[in-house]
Amino acid sequence: MLVGGGIISFGLLEGAIWLVQTLFGNRIHVWENEFQQSLRSHHGEPLRTIMLFFTYLGSFYPTLFVSFGFGFILVRMQQYREAIMLLPTMGGAWLLNTVLKLHFMRPRPELEFWAPASGYSFPSGHATIAAAMYGMLFFIWARYRKQQGKRMLPAIVLGILLIVTIGTTRIYLGVHYPTDVLAGFFSGFWWFVGCAYCLFLWQSRRPQQPLQGKA
Repeated sequence: MLVGGGIISFGLLEGAIWLVQTLFGNRIHVWENEFQQSLRSHHGEPLRTIMLFFTYLGSFYPTLFVSFGFGFILVRMQQYREAIMLLPTMGGAWLLNTVLKLHFMRPRPELEFWAPASGYSFPSGHATIAAAMYGMLFFIWARYRKQQGKRMLPAIVLGILLIVTIGTTRIYLGVHYPTDVLAGFFSGFWWFVGCAYCLFLWQSRRPQQPLQGKA
């Protein structure tokens, strides 16, 4: 089922690209260049350091560490299925992004990079992995709050803010076009949806004890 989710995510991204090109044509490139130049005009401190910090949170090894760290916490809380699903969510998002980059082979922007970057540009790996992995973490937290009779909205809002911030840093630092980041959000989100649905099916067949503790 997860393989099917990856194929669906790939197909949806191809469809979205076709739709955007049909509706906007080259105007989308004019917009993204203007947006990026406007965003990068604010390049003083401490803004650049803050952006570097959040872009670090979306890098491969930090997200891998976060996945294993929260996986360990969930295991200690006897939430084994949530812990297990973090691994395909993270690993699958990385693999999907690698395949998409090799398929589209878009060069990176011809700008001064304010952070290390290599490889192809489209879609953004940081945006893809952030949307999938952090999306899953905040989804688990939101469900936990619901089980405790609390509102899910704070977890959802904080998750969206973190994911959008990570993506925005990639544009600001000059290593991605805005459309790279939007495509990363798109593909990462649908991979997250597939993983969350698999978790839902797994739990609905053999329910486990609700999360214990305080939110």
